[in-house]
Amino acid sequence: MKPRDNAEQNTQLLSSQATLDLVEKLSPHVTYVKVPARRRLYYSAKGVDMCYLIRSGLVHIRRDIDEIVLSLLPTPNIAGITNLLSKTGAGLFLETLSECEIATITTEHAHKLVDDLNLWELMAKHVTKVASNIYLLQVRLTAPTAYEIVRFQLFGLMREPESLRDKTSAAKYIMDRTHLSRSSVMKILAQLKQGDYVQIEDGILKALNNLPARY
Repeated sequence: MKPRDNAEQNTQLLSSQATLDLVEKLSPHVTYVKVPARRRLYYSAKGVDMCYLIRSGLVHIRRDIDEIVLSLLPTPNIAGITNLLSKTGAGLFLETLSECEIATITTEHAHKLVDDLNLWELMAKHVTKVASNIYLLQVRLTAPTAYEIVRFQLFGLMREPESLRDKTSAAKYIMDRTHLSRSSVMKILAQLKQGDYVQIEDGILKALNNLPARY
């Protein structure tokens, strides 16, 4: 493997300032409750589109059909307020990883609040960021080689909160988010470790050292 000079790609979903401002403006008009870990929140419930304002906590976006973890959703955030997903939520759901503060309203109610409070400009900027994140997820899931998929995921893992990173092995993190076999993941990680491209202790990723762009 030969290191490349390519800049590290941004592999983490990020919130825009508009998203943070939108949550702040809507928060006085909703009721937050504490939601325990391992709860699933669907974008559609009984045919009704749902919107979730997440003030704190760790939340995954997962795909229903295969349980693949798409990303950790940065918080504060708002999910389900756009029309970028189908009425069925495109088979996606949110899963809480820790106790979270979440307000649940219908998407219709959220749109009424946006209209009443004249927040359409913030809404438009939030939608732009969501669309960008959807593209980023597509890139991560369709990388041409197993190594490039692993590389994307390692960058993502390194940017996760320390509380999550220190409790999740690098191999499990990658396998939860891809269709790669355990043997393929373990082989690539072992070779990266041997080449001193990664520092892994007891399965936990500690550092990345100039991962090559190609394998």
